[in-house]
Amino acid sequence: MKCFWMKGTLLRLEIRKEFPEIKNTMLRVLLALAIFVTLCDAQCSLLPLDKDSKELQGCKDSSGIIHDFNSEWKDNCKKCSCTSEGINCCSMIKSPVGYDKVNCQEIFLEESCSYKVIEKANPLKACEVQDYVG
Repeated sequence: MKCFWMKGTLLRLEIRKEFPEIKNTMLRVLLALAIFVTLCDAQCSLLPLDKDSKELQGCKDSSGIIHDFNSEWKDNCKKCSCTSEGINCCSMIKSPVGYDKVNCQEIFLEESCSYKVIEKANPLKACEVQDYVG
C-alpha cells in the first residue's frame, strides 16, 4: 500500500486494486526495453577500465596487452577500442540468414571472419543467401 500526503490529508492508493493498468503498462515497457537492449548490444561488450589502467594511461586487455586511449585494434574477429570508460569490443562476424538450410550449410572462415554458405551435396557450389546479420 502506498501513502501520499496531499494538502495535510493522507491519501492511500493500493496500486494493485485501483491502478492495475499502470502496473501492466510498466511491466510491458520494462520487458520491451530489456529485449531492445539485448538485441542492440548482443554483438558488443564493454570491459570496464581497470584501476591500474588509469595510472598507465591506457587499457589492459584480457591478454595483458596495454592499449593507448583512443586506439583501435582487431582481435579474434572483434573490433576493439580503448576509451576512458574501458575496452569496447564488437563482433565483426555477420551470420547468413534466408538460405536453404536443408540443402546448404555454413562454413566459418576464420581468416576473413565471415561465413560461406555452400551446398551439402556439392561443396564447390555456393548457395544463395538473402542477407547477413550481426
